[in-house]
Amino acid sequence: MRGGAVSLGGRSIWRDASFTIEPATITAVLGPNGSGKTTLLNLILGLVELGEGTLEVFGEPPHRGSRRLGYMTQTRVADTTSALTGRDYVGLGFDGPHFGWGRDRSKREVVRQALALTGTAAYADQPLYSLSGGQRQRMALAHATVFKPELLLLDEPLAALDLAAQAEIVDLINLIRDTTGAAIVVVAHDLNPLAPIVDQVLWIARRKVRSGSIDEVVSEEVLSELYGHPIEIVLTPRGRRVIVGLEEEFAHPHPHGHDHSHEAGHEHFVELYEEETK
Repeated sequence: MRGGAVSLGGRSIWRDASFTIEPATITAVLGPNGSGKTTLLNLILGLVELGEGTLEVFGEPPHRGSRRLGYMTQTRVADTTSALTGRDYVGLGFDGPHFGWGRDRSKREVVRQALALTGTAAYADQPLYSLSGGQRQRMALAHATVFKPELLLLDEPLAALDLAAQAEIVDLINLIRDTTGAAIVVVAHDLNPLAPIVDQVLWIARRKVRSGSIDEVVSEEVLSELYGHPIEIVLTPRGRRVIVGLEEEFAHPHPHGHDHSHEAGHEHFVELYEEETK
């Protein structure tokens, strides 16, 4: 992206964004609710257009339906009335671009490989609603990686998980990067769980975007400039960064009962953005 700017509902979301995502790297996208993190993923997916600047994905303008991209939406609570198993769900990732007859054998093999990669084969035949939050997230990663995408977009994969489950998902994200060589973009609410594996940070706040390494972006100077008031960063003995001055910005994580997937359109995003900027 070079000089990118985007508006939704006639309102500027962010502007002057420039960054590059390289193969086999992990990029964390951070910022308060409504700042435009999911909109960035939608741009890459070809679901939203830039108002200004340029964006190239694999050397061409982004477009819908590319098998070179994998996308994991914010996972919601599974429907307890559905008998859909994990294996069924991962199979839906294969069915999307494939219509017609005679593909059962190739589908079974592709699904088997995705389950093996994510360590989910042992419970793949259980109903989704019976799985723990961490197991469902693993299954969602299997769904998103069914075609071994070169670019994997993950929208808050650590949300609503306890610390142990978060650590397992972070290890799995790193394993997928190392095994497949994919570039991975992770929208997150907290950098600390991801910090050991992150190569680049994109921080979006107050209609501005800053990119670079953790040390370059998650600094008192850069965050104070982004937010327009003094920010203090305290480094704990275990290496966690405690950001002082943004407590209110991050006090209300996304409610997981809402649909934040791209099928829901962007009206809800604009509503969130307006609430956060009143």
